[in-house]
Amino acid sequence: MEEKKWIGADLIFDLDADHIPGADQMSYDEMLARIKIEVLRLVDDFLLGDLGFDVSHLKIVFSGGRGYHIHVHDERVSSLKSHERREIVDYIAGNNLNLDWVFPTKTVNYKEIKGRIQESRVRCIPPKGAGGWKEKMRIGIAWLIEEMRSLDIPDLRSRLPYLAGYSDALIAGMLKDLYEKRGERSGSDMLLEKNIFDCFTNKRYEDLFIGLLEHEIIPRFRCEIDEPVTADIKRLIRLPGSLHGKSGLKVVPMERDDLDGFNPLSDAVPEMYTDKEIEVYLRRNVDITMRGKRITGEGICKVPEYAAMFLIGRREATLEFVENSEQ
Repeated sequence: MEEKKWIGADLIFDLDADHIPGADQMSYDEMLARIKIEVLRLVDDFLLGDLGFDVSHLKIVFSGGRGYHIHVHDERVSSLKSHERREIVDYIAGNNLNLDWVFPTKTVNYKEIKGRIQESRVRCIPPKGAGGWKEKMRIGIAWLIEEMRSLDIPDLRSRLPYLAGYSDALIAGMLKDLYEKRGERSGSDMLLEKNIFDCFTNKRYEDLFIGLLEHEIIPRFRCEIDEPVTADIKRLIRLPGSLHGKSGLKVVPMERDDLDGFNPLSDAVPEMYTDKEIEVYLRRNVDITMRGKRITGEGICKVPEYAAMFLIGRREATLEFVENSEQ
């Protein structure tokens, strides 16, 4: 025992629907669909994209519950310690992204006033192909410009919650600078063409636009992962092929090409569960599709064995009537 030592670990990501805003208002299948979007973003945009791992180094596993585990088996990361893995987490989650680094300033003009040199500076926009978060933020600028183009201020406030703390006058000033024509072109037309923020007539308008990028765009590109799991070099992860105790579903490993068409409520239902109907008591109204069959009802109902296992595991059903079903 004294000779044992830690020699390495896969880089592991845990994505669970619990971490998605509004998950408590979603049905189970809605949560599964939403978390798959996060998985695809993590795999395609970050692991295979920005970080450059080969698809052969990835193992994607449906957790059997409400999410997925991603294992990166690559000797280049197996020896990383917790603080180094934490840096990878921060990158993927967009934590503390420095916008002064994304949009650095440069001097565009010098002016001498009463013997003193004053310089005019402007924020730069990353060029096409910048890669990483710089490329993501450039794409975000284009999205934000189009998103705001045809909306009035009340609609903008509804669509972009960050604007709640700002006056109509300030928002209107920012919009005017972006969309009002100056000759044949508008300010928004020139932003990504010239790669500089030079269309704003007031620094407060520019700061508002930058604030929108920080609070509305970064969350759209970041990935919702369980951050402590990735930083933990001794974390135990559910074994592929086992059954999840709270759903009865199988923990299913898959390749990247299998992920798009994977349906947990069909593909993760163990073959040993039959179509034989079992009488259960449903605590509340149930409406779910498993193995292609829609299952609905409330109270005492008969459901296929596979659905009974799933609903009992999730505490949505019992094998006998419970008078106070909310406890």
